[in-house]
Amino acid sequence: MAHFKRSLTAIPVFGLSFALVAGLGPVPALAATSAELQQQLDSASEQLNSLYSAAEQASNDLITVNNELESTKQQIQETEAKIAEEEQQLAAYQSELSDLVSTQYKSGGSASIVSVLLNSGSFTNLISNLHYADKAAEHKQDVIASTHELMTSLEQSRADLEEQKAEQEKLVADQQEKADAAAAAASDAQAYYDQLSDELKAQIAAEEEAARQAAAEEAARREQEQGGNGGSADTGGSTGGTTDNGGTSGGGNTGGGGGNTSGGGGNTSSGGGNTGGGGSTGGGGGSSSGPTTSASNMVARAQSIIGSGYSYSGYYWSGSTSTSWFTCSGVVDYALGLSSHSNSPESLMAKVKARGTWTTSVSELKYGDLVFFTTSRYCGHVGIYIGGGEMIDSIPGSGVGYRTLSYIGGFIGGGSIV
Repeated sequence: MAHFKRSLTAIPVFGLSFALVAGLGPVPALAATSAELQQQLDSASEQLNSLYSAAEQASNDLITVNNELESTKQQIQETEAKIAEEEQQLAAYQSELSDLVSTQYKSGGSASIVSVLLNSGSFTNLISNLHYADKAAEHKQDVIASTHELMTSLEQSRADLEEQKAEQEKLVADQQEKADAAAAAASDAQAYYDQLSDELKAQIAAEEEAARQAAAEEAARREQEQGGNGGSADTGGSTGGTTDNGGTSGGGNTGGGGGNTSGGGGNTSSGGGNTGGGGSTGGGGGSSSGPTTSASNMVARAQSIIGSGYSYSGYYWSGSTSTSWFTCSGVVDYALGLSSHSNSPESLMAKVKARGTWTTSVSELKYGDLVFFTTSRYCGHVGIYIGGGEMIDSIPGSGVGYRTLSYIGGFIGGGSIV
């Protein structure tokens, strides 16, 4: 499945397919103002984040059914190994019984009885020998019967597992189709958003240029009127000063428009500043809680990818944050040194609970604990706690960064996984 690094804070759009799905028509080539385009862009951003969330959940579900399928395959392998072992044991038992029966009845029964009589030495020994020979044969027969029963049970288990495997393979195929469809919708949505962003930038530039031209034309008109007035030099100077001031004021207003646009970037930059602040908080959380070496190493690996982009499936690390991307569970997989698509938020939560470290109290969380959130489903998001009410995670539009637990909302609980 393709993965894309996305940043909604710097995006140049959606294909027609997404525009129709999302209820948005193609943007007219003429005449939308920057304010109207901004409104459309905000709406598209909301739609995009929703589709990214859906794509992420579809990917998480795919990971879950894939893991279940792999578990079933492992069980089948273990069952087949047990069957092979029992088959070998059964063959040994059958060989022993065959030797015993052959020894006792090789001569049609009578010869074996004569042999027993000659070798017994006494009637008491004869009875004993016959008794134990029969008991030995009965025991071997019981063992063989038990082994047959076990093999029959194992064969049934294998048949059940094979049936379960077939069902799970169907689930994986169906979920792969859903994940691909969700990814395609998100990709179309991203393309649409990019297009709107480019159009907005172009429209803002056009409006600023139009404002500059209007200011220049107004200055020229006033200068021409001043020259036609034939007034005194002093009056002309005063008028000229007014014109200059008017021109400066006009330019200032135009610059102000640019400033507003830059201000948007400033807000984004401010968000990055908050991210930096998160790093500082993370350090404080580490020192105050006395983290384990394993937890410190996990957090350090997560901090090394801060600034990477968002992906709705797994992760890709190129060695540079500018060309890498992660989903929320992908951040944890990478931090733990696991391969991409190893876990979903749900599987990570199950592992934390299995360790017995689960807590629903934020005050009980420790540095390096995993924290879980409900989104469109009970467990739909995961992050790595760094203390001070903050975590490292990855979200649409911002990628991997520091965020507060309240930023996501829907905190379920958390605990240690290392």
